[in-house]
Amino acid sequence: MIPDRDNLKRMLASLDTAIASAAKYHPDEADFRTTLRASVRLLMLEASESDHEWIRGQLEEMLARHGLKNFEL
Repeated sequence: MIPDRDNLKRMLASLDTAIASAAKYHPDEADFRTTLRASVRLLMLEASESDHEWIRGQLEEMLARHGLKNFEL
C-alpha cells in the first residue's frame, strides 16, 4: 500500500529526527551520508511517483536545516 501524504509527513518527521542523532552515531561523514541515502531510497520506493518531487522538496528543506545543503539525494 502506497502511503498518503499524512503518512509520508510522519515518515519524513521520523527521518528528520534520525538525522539529528545519526551524526552522533556516524562521526565519519561518508558513513552518515551512506546511511541517510539508504533511508531516502526506502522512502522514495514506498512513495508514489507523483509524490517524489514533493518529497525531494521536503528533504532539501530538512537537510538545509541540518546544515547539509550540498547533500546529493
